[in-house]
Amino acid sequence: MNKLITLSVGIAMGITLALLSMLCALTFALWPNATLDFFSAFTHGLDLGAIKSTAPMSAGRVLYGVVGLGLVGFVAGVVYASIYNAVASAAAGKQRPSS
Repeated sequence: MNKLITLSVGIAMGITLALLSMLCALTFALWPNATLDFFSAFTHGLDLGAIKSTAPMSAGRVLYGVVGLGLVGFVAGVVYASIYNAVASAAAGKQRPSS
């Protein structure tokens, strides 16, 4: 059984979500309406324009989101790897032939 290194998975997931947050901020800065329309498709047509913030985008708000989503990704990665390792260990234990 290959165990996942919990900390490595957490860091990788945190970095991945932080990068996606940066990409989202960039696309929203360049094409706000198209970005909202794109993400509305993820919510099965919910009009995200109705809840669009009127506050201007600032570097501080973007950084806050990037760091926050990075931390959420880290925690999600650690939880994922821990659950994976527990399930994989249990499955490996059931596959061993009894003596």
